[in-house]
Amino acid sequence: MKTRSLLSLIFSAPLFLAAAPAVFSGACSSSSGDTTDGGTGATGGSLDPANKLSDFEDTAAATVTASGTPPRNGYWYTYNDMSATCVQMPANGGVYVGETPTTPSPGPSGGMALHAQWNTCSTWGAGVGADLNQPMVAGGGTYAGPKVVYDLTGYTGITFWAMAAPGTDTKLRVKLPMTVETKTTDGGKCVDNGTTSKCSDDWGQKFQLPNNGNWTQITVKFSDMTKFQQEGWGVPAYAWDPKDVTSIQIQSQDMSEKYDFWIDDVYLTK
Repeated sequence: MKTRSLLSLIFSAPLFLAAAPAVFSGACSSSSGDTTDGGTGATGGSLDPANKLSDFEDTAAATVTASGTPPRNGYWYTYNDMSATCVQMPANGGVYVGETPTTPSPGPSGGMALHAQWNTCSTWGAGVGADLNQPMVAGGGTYAGPKVVYDLTGYTGITFWAMAAPGTDTKLRVKLPMTVETKTTDGGKCVDNGTTSKCSDDWGQKFQLPNNGNWTQITVKFSDMTKFQQEGWGVPAYAWDPKDVTSIQIQSQDMSEKYDFWIDDVYLTK
């Protein structure tokens, strides 16, 4: 299920461009199925700065870089299943600020990264996410309207670097929610009755990180339907539509497990 959380924060840093918080959402998903390694893609040297989503070098909050046409806008937030035992840092609905990992990532920025941590989220888990086209509110404030799409037509996928702390769970899934399968209560268009209509079965790809604390590059290709797909529990199934994407999210596959991982230099690919 997707949770709807609003923040009452005041952002004064210029990099926000007076942006307001998004409507936060995280999908309930099945943790069954084999874990698929996303594989490696373009090297840091061949990535186009115009296609950068986030490098986490922000000092006020982890934002989506205002690049692209039209310029993208958003920031990275937490979400979880709200189970009684779930502990997440930052707390549910909180905004990330970049941190310095013990080992710099091999990506283009090589500095700060997003540090995600949660444990014992026992219903369906937890995740991190960012809206790609979050409307700005004049004078600052909280945006509480529906999700706004960002057209990813012309992009072939997403690539980023990630690292899991030793002794923690390494099974994750990157996904790209669309309005057509996002619940109306979460700013989408899908009406969920729990039986003939089940929402939030986002398109995405499973991946597994090394368990030795080393960085690896994960690349998702939208055209690879053997890996990039819905999980299949939602009713009905919706076709992948790059024109209808609202967000990027990275979510746990296992429940009640300890997650402690880093991501850095998230880019769209062409």
